[in-house]
Amino acid sequence: MFYLLLFNRNMARIFLALTPNKDLNDQIIELKKELKNTLLSEADISWQKNSDHHLTVNFVGAMEPEQIDEMYDGIEQINFMSHLQIDISSVSFFPNEDSQLLVALIRPTNQLQKIFERVDEVVTRIGFGSSLKTYKPHITLGRFKDKSRPHYSFEEFSEINISSRINILDIYESEFDQGKTNYNLLRSFEF
Repeated sequence: MFYLLLFNRNMARIFLALTPNKDLNDQIIELKKELKNTLLSEADISWQKNSDHHLTVNFVGAMEPEQIDEMYDGIEQINFMSHLQIDISSVSFFPNEDSQLLVALIRPTNQLQKIFERVDEVVTRIGFGSSLKTYKPHITLGRFKDKSRPHYSFEEFSEINISSRINILDIYESEFDQGKTNYNLLRSFEF
């Protein structure tokens, strides 16, 4: 039993994400301000830290250091396009209307799907295939604290025109510390 606890302590919770550049991140911050000042001014929401916005490509989970190195090697072999266009299309709940997670939905594109598939191939080769049937790209804005939250309609946020290019895939470690989630950047891959 002691060996098992020691084994788990060395494992890192890993996810791969596209991190918005400053321009896109500033636009996401403005979107959150608009939501806070209008429709969600009375809502009890734990808002995502402005420095933690990201578009998850693959949440791998607990990995050994050797597996992380193997994943790095595989990602270095991916032939990415020169840049990726990201378009935020609307605000919604994720994964469905009954959820507590408030997100900015990303318009799915062939380029984004290809990145998802190539990354999934790498993590599948080392035993961590994605359980996702379809990729639903989004950026977390916040989480409602109240499980019985009121119903919200985001009609005025249904046709957002926020767009930018991204050219870096980041590898993060997710840690829980005193009830909060912290993201530690481990490595970046420019494309």
